[in-house]
Amino acid sequence: MNKKKIILIVSLFVLLLTGLRIFWLDILNNTNQPYAVKGQIDLREWNFNDNHSITLDGEWEFYPYTWLVNEKPSNEATGKNLTYIHVPEGWDSSLQEGKVTPYGYGSYRLKVLVNPSDNSTYSIRVPSVRSSSEIYVNGRQLSKSGKIGENADTTIAKNIPYSASFEVNGHSEIEIIVQVANYKDSRNGGIIRSIKLGKEEVINRETQFSVTMQQMVALVFLIHAIYSIILYFVGNKDNRLLYFSLLTFSTMLYYLLGSDDKLVSYWFPINYDWGFKLVHLSMVGIGFSLLQGIKQWLPHYLRKPLFWFNILCGVASMLAIMLSTRYLITIQLFYILLFAIPMIITIFTMIRKSIKEIRSSIFLLLAIIAFVNNIAWDFLLLTSGIKVIFYPFDLIITMACLAILWFKDYAQVYADTKALAVKLQEADRLKDEFLANTSHELRNPLHGILNMSKAVLEREETILSDNSIKDLETVLSVGRRMSLMLNDLLDVMSLKENTTKLQLRSFSIHTIVSGVLDMLYFMREGKQVELINQIPKDFPKVMADENRVIQIVFNLLHNAVKYTNEGHVIIAGHVKNNMVEIVISDTGIGIDNETIQRIFEPYEQGTLSKAIIEGGFGLGLSISKRLVELHGGTLQARSVLGKGSEFTFTLPISNLSEQNDTEDGSSSLQTNKDFDVTTSSNHFNRSSTIQSIMQTNRPKLLVVDDDPVNLRVIETILSTEKYDLRTVTSGSKALEELACQKFDLVISDVMMPNMSGYELVRTIRKQLSITELPVLLLTARGQAQDIENGFLSGANDYVMKPVDPLELRSRVKALTDVKQSVQERLRMEAAWLQAQIHPHFLFNTLNAIMTLNEIDTERTNKLLEALSDFLRESFKFQNIDELVPLENELKLVQSYLYIQQERFGSRISATWELEVSSDIMIPSLTIQPLIENAIEHGILKRVRGGNIHIQILDYDTYIEITVSDNGIGMKEETKKQLLVRRQNKSTGVGLLNTDLRLKQHYGAGLQINSQPNQGTSISFKILKKKVDE
Repeated sequence: MNKKKIILIVSLFVLLLTGLRIFWLDILNNTNQPYAVKGQIDLREWNFNDNHSITLDGEWEFYPYTWLVNEKPSNEATGKNLTYIHVPEGWDSSLQEGKVTPYGYGSYRLKVLVNPSDNSTYSIRVPSVRSSSEIYVNGRQLSKSGKIGENADTTIAKNIPYSASFEVNGHSEIEIIVQVANYKDSRNGGIIRSIKLGKEEVINRETQFSVTMQQMVALVFLIHAIYSIILYFVGNKDNRLLYFSLLTFSTMLYYLLGSDDKLVSYWFPINYDWGFKLVHLSMVGIGFSLLQGIKQWLPHYLRKPLFWFNILCGVASMLAIMLSTRYLITIQLFYILLFAIPMIITIFTMIRKSIKEIRSSIFLLLAIIAFVNNIAWDFLLLTSGIKVIFYPFDLIITMACLAILWFKDYAQVYADTKALAVKLQEADRLKDEFLANTSHELRNPLHGILNMSKAVLEREETILSDNSIKDLETVLSVGRRMSLMLNDLLDVMSLKENTTKLQLRSFSIHTIVSGVLDMLYFMREGKQVELINQIPKDFPKVMADENRVIQIVFNLLHNAVKYTNEGHVIIAGHVKNNMVEIVISDTGIGIDNETIQRIFEPYEQGTLSKAIIEGGFGLGLSISKRLVELHGGTLQARSVLGKGSEFTFTLPISNLSEQNDTEDGSSSLQTNKDFDVTTSSNHFNRSSTIQSIMQTNRPKLLVVDDDPVNLRVIETILSTEKYDLRTVTSGSKALEELACQKFDLVISDVMMPNMSGYELVRTIRKQLSITELPVLLLTARGQAQDIENGFLSGANDYVMKPVDPLELRSRVKALTDVKQSVQERLRMEAAWLQAQIHPHFLFNTLNAIMTLNEIDTERTNKLLEALSDFLRESFKFQNIDELVPLENELKLVQSYLYIQQERFGSRISATWELEVSSDIMIPSLTIQPLIENAIEHGILKRVRGGNIHIQILDYDTYIEITVSDNGIGMKEETKKQLLVRRQNKSTGVGLLNTDLRLKQHYGAGLQINSQPNQGTSISFKILKKKVDE
């Protein structure tokens, strides 16, 4: 828009405003009406049928300090006080000759000559008389405002416009008397506004029209005031909105109180003083709000005095409230300046701004022009004495231009916001893609960091300092946390793209919670936090995606543990409205009210220092909420800062028929969603043993799962292989089975009630290593933390659900082959041990025989016989893993002891304590290595030697064998390293091999007790098994 076009628009706008004002004056103002002269006005020739009223302006008779109506007391004869006064005009110079005063009372009289044949009803409109008045027509009082009196005490000031109607009734002359008293207003008293006369319907119409125009303007200003306040509270907290609201409200109040109709005085019971106070308060409000609203556009030299101007406005407001009308009028110029100066500054500032930015501020310029036009015309009409009905359109156009400007700005802001929203959406999409790609790219180096750090920690643990170990553990902890964050980012992308598919099935939430609590066992990081599962075993099952429910529960519990330093985390369940309600509560740091409103939004976290320290993207709760909603449930949070938090989510309950089937222990086996294998319907006994071609060399498998269907599926998958299977439905039953017999592999589900798969593995590893009894875990999730928890618990391998039959068979075969390889190694090691013993033993024994042959032939023969028995028993071992009768093992020991006693004489003595039959079966070469260890490393280390005590005690289900000596004993450090395999060292192989073979057979190895200089005791327990069994 060029300048010429702008000048043209402004010129046309000014012409439009001027034309509207002239048109208003032309249709509503009577310029040719008659005027009163010497107290009389002739209306006999005036046409009252042109729908116009006339003003009774001109010379009226005035009687100061006189009441003309007989009901009022008069001072003297009326003729003596007669004078003429121009109406409308104050009476200050007319009340007392030679003295100017606004205070007093008097009577106005006007004779109106009319056509006596006119029987119309007329009305008189009295707009403003200071400060109380009564009107009489032909001696009859028609109306009044306030109460007139001859002094201030008897006068009640009230200046409200009023109308009065009367009929001519054949009179040719109408006498109008207005009696006035003023002891309140120090300005000009008397009739100060033109009194109108016209037909009743015309006066009423003009009055109503004027009132309607004022109401319309007031409504426009009030609407702007209200929506400005609303925008302030619901939108941007911009103080200019409040200033604008104050401006529009003050302007509305100013016009409603200062106009001819004084509408506020009609609507509210406002007395004369408060009406005057409110006018001045509105003037202060207009001036204050104008400068505050344009403060940012003021020149710098005007901004400094603005502070003092604000103080002046405050002082003026207090004075307007406290001072009476008489004193307030004396400082009225002060209020006029507070009103006029800001208005002038605002007009020039807005003009300057609109000119500088004319293209964007054209409507602001038009609004200023309309406002200035209104002020100019009001001043012109006031000084010229032209009387006209209130003209509202300049103010309405001003507000309309401002509204258009604001809506235009709003439309521009909306368009900009829409464009920014598109850019933000695109940026958000690019961000998500970047994060997803970054997550994929970071996985490999992150896993490399974790693996290398873990390898260094394990390899160099014995030589690293404590601080270095802590640093490496910190690196691993941070790396695991980062791995969780990367997984969350990928989940967010999947949920945003709606690619997440749920695989619904019925399962026990109690089982899920038990497993997740075990997963968090390694993540408490030394915190004194108790994890409590209050969900009962018989809690109703849910219909959901097991994998996703594990994720939900893990995220919520992990969040609780993360922000709880000490105390407890409780998870409980209820049934409500056919939904399962799970409640997770903690005694952590809690969440403030502001944060709790946005914790479920992506990338949102609390502002507490704990959240900052822990780090993360803040995605866990958002993912959980989305997953719960995908199941048709809700996730809600409640919290008290410093006391803890409570998260509640709901899931659909499984139907009763499915639950009953499971509780009865039977099910119609169809395609199982966990294993994806079809089997035939069959009633399954949870404690039954699979009796299928029992053979000695078959690997024995123990399968643990709380779901009978899953057990049956695993049986079906492994039925084609040569395995002996035993199935149990809980971790405790599995431990009972392991205590009674030997197994080659344990296959366990992770999520089980009471004792999860993780806990079961940890319990097994307290007695058996990963080579002595491999464990294969079945897990519904393949997340890094699930797999890591499994391996940290001691599992050998894992298989993801749904199980692929080929994968399960392959992993089972691999683990059983490993177990057989370990057994073969132990056999070879025992054979090697035997081979190592014989040459050394034979060499020393032959030396002893040669020596004895020269001294004692009989002893030599007995020694040769003992050597022969020892070699005969040793060479019977065709398979070192086979069990042999206790009698054979004892013969070997006795021969060995006799030979050693012959060699070392009184330095070696032996005592026996046998309370068991000799036909008990035990692993071969288990007692002799203990005897050899006691001799070589115990009693022979002393000069005087010592005694070996062999004790074999019979208990109900097992026997206990103990070999003790009174030798030199050993330190605690030596005892700890005795049964640990050390590379490149052959010492202790006999004891280590014996310990491993005992664990393979019975689940428990050697028990060693020793104190320095107090001897050593080594014992082990074996289950009873006789030769004929």
